Amino acid sequence: MEKLLPLGKILFLAMAIFLAGCDEGHICNMTPSIMPQNQSNMYTITMAVQGTSGDILQKSIRPYVVINGEKHEMQKHPDGNNIFVYDYRFYDVGIIPYYFELMYTTNRNGNIRERLSKSELHRTTVSSKYIFALDANRGPIGARVNIVGCGFGKNDKVRMGGRIISSNWLSSGAIGFTVPPMKCDREYEVFLLSNRDEFLAGTFFIDRSNLYCSSDFIRLGNGESQRLVFMLDNGAPEDGLELDITTDIPESIIMPEVRFKAGERTVSVNIKGTDRSAKGILFVHASGFTSLEIPVEIGDVSEAIDGEDSEMAQFARPLEMVPMGEADEDVVVL
Repeated sequence: MEKLLPLGKILFLAMAIFLAGCDEGHICNMTPSIMPQNQSNMYTITMAVQGTSGDILQKSIRPYVVINGEKHEMQKHPDGNNIFVYDYRFYDVGIIPYYFELMYTTNRNGNIRERLSKSELHRTTVSSKYIFALDANRGPIGARVNIVGCGFGKNDKVRMGGRIISSNWLSSGAIGFTVPPMKCDREYEVFLLSNRDEFLAGTFFIDRSNLYCSSDFIRLGNGESQRLVFMLDNGAPEDGLELDITTDIPESIIMPEVRFKAGERTVSVNIKGTDRSAKGILFVHASGFTSLEIPVEIGDVSEAIDGEDSEMAQFARPLEMVPMGEADEDVVVL
């Protein structure tokens, strides 16, 4: 027999089914729509009888499941009241069609009658590919998450939030992925894609991650340089992470692009002041991360143009970026 469900879970499922609209004497199917293939080739069909009134003689309830035209008597589950099971032997993968019959006796004011109820036709798929769960349901960008199940192939892919993301085949029972840069503080559905089929693996909530800088205030003379170190709580995702850096004094600052490679937690770059004295703000953004606003003073600040008051800098604009390695000093990964 397949592993029996705990009583608490059975009662919860039964109550959920009852609330969904099981009428008096109604047959409620509790069999999963998909079952993983197992080496015993045994699959448990489960039903519940809900809403039975005092007119029904409890000892008269006789449940059956009809599979491929053959009727099989079901046995009472030891942990659930009015929960019945039947172990069906199936040697392949594919669809098992079945329906339930329920025979019982009613006694209404001494009027005893034999009754028969039938369910609609149900289908359960025995699959060589099956998803049990995500091993985590929330985390920051860059977190490693595994889809756990069975029958996974090396060409299977992962879709999160409507887009295909990088993933790694670990084994036939696990596929791993790194949480990509996406909007944080929200939940995304995660699917496993296999050929033309897709399987819902679960939902994942992306928490906001922290972004740090080694300096909370930058003061440079004209032509001077300073090393800045940017840091993440977790390693960058597999596609890397590029910081969106702007300023309200773009004529006064030169610095390279800032990009974390996959797995990196820190990156160091050189920022240089030009001959244009000014004071303003360095704005640092990345999807899913806290934003930074770092005050900057370049040159003689007594003659500097305040970026917030300058007609030339009424809003943050891109810096004069140079490719990595072409600044005064190369970008350094720590």
